[in-house]
Order: sequence, then C-alpha cells, then structure tokens
Amino acid sequence: MSTRSISTIARGRKLARWVPVTAVLVETAVGAYWDLARISYVRESFDHLGYPMYFATMLGVAKTAALAAILTPGHPRTKEWAYAGLVFVYGGAAVSHVAAGDGPDKWAMPLAFAACTFAARAWLPQGGSVTAALPALGSIARPRHA
Repeated sequence: MSTRSISTIARGRKLARWVPVTAVLVETAVGAYWDLARISYVRESFDHLGYPMYFATMLGVAKTAALAAILTPGHPRTKEWAYAGLVFVYGGAAVSHVAAGDGPDKWAMPLAFAACTFAARAWLPQGGSVTAALPALGSIARPRHA
C-alpha cells in the first residue's frame, strides 16, 4: 500500500471520529432547546412516561451546562462530568421508554446517543476539547502535497 493511500485512510479515520462528536453536540443542543421550550413532542413524551414537566426544565438546563463544559477549552474533569451526565440523560431516556413498554422505535435512538457519547469522549484528545481539536480537523480535510 502506498504512503498516499495510508495517509488517506488515516485522514478518513480521524474524520470519522467526528461523527459521534457532532451527533452528540447537535442532539444535546436541539434537545436542550426542545426541553426548555417544552415543545409538544416533549410534553407528549413526558406525559406518556409519567414525568412532571419541571423535569424538562431541569434536563434542558443540564444539557446546556454540558454543552458549555464540552465546548469550552480546558477543565478536563468538568468535561468528564458533562459526558457522564449525557450518558445518564440518554441512557435514562432509553430505560424509561423500555420501562413504559415502548418498542425500539422509542428507545433505540436514545441508546444510540448514549453510545455516541461514549465514543465521542473516548476519541477526543485527552485533556482536550472539541474547540481545541477543530483546527486539527481543518488540517485533516486538506491533503498535503509533497
């Protein structure tokens, strides 16, 4: 295998690591907004699961805090707690739907986001943040010519 194809594969792997990171960040941002705005989907889901609506406010605030922790540079321990919190949020949503007797159409996505959260944390540089790793993404996307 040529050096060029090896570097292309390495770039592809590095780029693939951003898939779960992006999924978690987008879902957390959208979910925080939906929880805080209490859109009809959230109200219906919480009614179905038997949760009080103030719980949506608590989740929305927690998701917003997790986003702030993940996106700000530094503070690796805070990031660990943010990722752990998101695993509990998405894992708890999956378990809640299973306990309510819902099928995979309701619990599979929260479970997938919990898995993406694990992957996102595991694949980010140690002690780094998403914003600190973004410049490296730009260098990955641009091939270097010798």
